[in-house]
Amino acid sequence: SALTKSLQQLEQELGTDLFDRTTRVVSPTEAGHRLALRGEELLAFAGQVSEDVASGTRHIRLIAGPAVIEASLPAALGAFHKIHPEVRISAETMPPDLAFARLRRREVELLLYHSNLITTLPDQQSFRINQIIDEHYVAVLRADHPALRSDRSPEALLNHRWAIPGYDPLYRSAIPAAIEERFRRASFPHYRILSLSACLSLAAGGDLITLLPEPFVRAQPAARDLVILPMPLADGARYTISAFGLANVPQDPILAELIRLIAAQ
Repeated sequence: SALTKSLQQLEQELGTDLFDRTTRVVSPTEAGHRLALRGEELLAFAGQVSEDVASGTRHIRLIAGPAVIEASLPAALGAFHKIHPEVRISAETMPPDLAFARLRRREVELLLYHSNLITTLPDQQSFRINQIIDEHYVAVLRADHPALRSDRSPEALLNHRWAIPGYDPLYRSAIPAAIEERFRRASFPHYRILSLSACLSLAAGGDLITLLPEPFVRAQPAARDLVILPMPLADGARYTISAFGLANVPQDPILAELIRLIAAQ
């Protein structure tokens, strides 16, 4: 059959048998299993190449944490478009474990996530990792918030309700256990919302405190009448963002320029 001929041709090209064949059973060899594991990656990559060739334009596909998309991408994409107006960009967000799976399959070229995730990766050597952003977090609250009448210690501030953009299980796993336990006992955070703007609105309109990247807060008109405090909690977290790519894939200059612009914002 045509399928049998195609498989035999593929085996000849690879120089190895992909199937053990008997009169009754056809089963994959070890090489066949290895090829199957790479099959999704190869098909995804072939699909991207086909699309790029057909359209005649470069298409960068990236996945980022929601805070990165909101705080760090808009200005960088605007600057990038002025330099490369012909290049298409698709940016989406999803849980990090799904994003890394898609990067491994070459369905995307770039991930932008909090640097804390590096310690949770079992195969760090598979990735090219560059920290590109390192900024302070700040607490944001109303000027008449009762927390401002306390000593503003971490323990006192944890007695109040917080709205946090993020704080997913992977991020929490990188926090020292004693501090994470303190947060858990305080039912921190009260709201977990994957939007910086929503958390800022909650702080402006009620008795919630939020924790946001300082450059984002300083740029928001809605924050002008709010109190901005240095990072008040004891975990010492910072808004540190890393760019992740596959270590065995050469980085092209256009993608490197996009990363540079994101870092510069």
